[in-house]
Amino acid sequence: MSEYAIEIENISKFYKSSLALKNINLKLRLGDIFGLIGQNGAGKTTLIKILLGFSKQSSGNVKILDKANSVSIRNKIGYLPEKVVIHSFFTPIEFLYYMGKLFSINSKNLNKEIPILLEKVGLADKQKEKIGNFSKGMTQRLGLAQALLNKPEILILDEPGSGLDPTGLIDLRNIILNENKERNTTIFFNSHRLLEAEQLCDKIAILHKGELVASGSMNELTKKKNQILLKVSEINSKVLDFVTGISLDMKQVGDIIYFEPKPEIDLKKIPKQVVELDSMILKYEIQNENLEEVFLRVTGEK
Repeated sequence: MSEYAIEIENISKFYKSSLALKNINLKLRLGDIFGLIGQNGAGKTTLIKILLGFSKQSSGNVKILDKANSVSIRNKIGYLPEKVVIHSFFTPIEFLYYMGKLFSINSKNLNKEIPILLEKVGLADKQKEKIGNFSKGMTQRLGLAQALLNKPEILILDEPGSGLDPTGLIDLRNIILNENKERNTTIFFNSHRLLEAEQLCDKIAILHKGELVASGSMNELTKKKNQILLKVSEINSKVLDFVTGISLDMKQVGDIIYFEPKPEIDLKKIPKQVVELDSMILKYEIQNENLEEVFLRVTGEK
């Protein structure tokens, strides 16, 4: 069996007047938590539809669990769409029972698992209420419960935080982490919430105008791992010459110097060396590039 849960090779998707995806290549290992981030319209949902078999790629190949997409493969996938739409006359128990039957889960297992799932997503006290009375966040929680109903090997979530309040977002994060830890479930989710992706993911890819512009772990994506912020009482010529000599890149903004030191430079020695140049340090900070900065850099957005 392959070590990969999802393999995407040179996927492109054309519509009559536009290109939605161009030569996308991705591999997700079994047990990965993967985040695909991008602006609205970047092509994230289009890629998910191709993975689920809802849409056919114009070119390229997709493998799910080392096989071409099929009904048997889709039975191993849990899916939460961005917009969860459920008939208002259902109660949560009725809805999950109905969905379970579509997966051919027997009644005994459903009667056992449904209350556990509703407890997990925070709807145990709402299990007999009509869904028509639910808020958007409650409906999203119920949608997550149905995505977990078949104990999927791969969980695909399209903007899972949509409609959730801060408590709901924390619950969502914990559920995702627990599913991954307890069952080694591979998680693939789309989001434009950069902090959510940064906190959760083993691997992140950035999709921009239909093209994959970056992919890797946060360590791999981060370019300026040791950018230094230096604020001194006076930026004299000796300080400028010193910083220039030890930097790969430098810029001055008022009384603050931002610079990226050369790899061989000992960061711990820099403050002492600056003080010896007759300048008082007011602030010295080692800054790591966050996902928002990575996103802006690789997409060219400002």
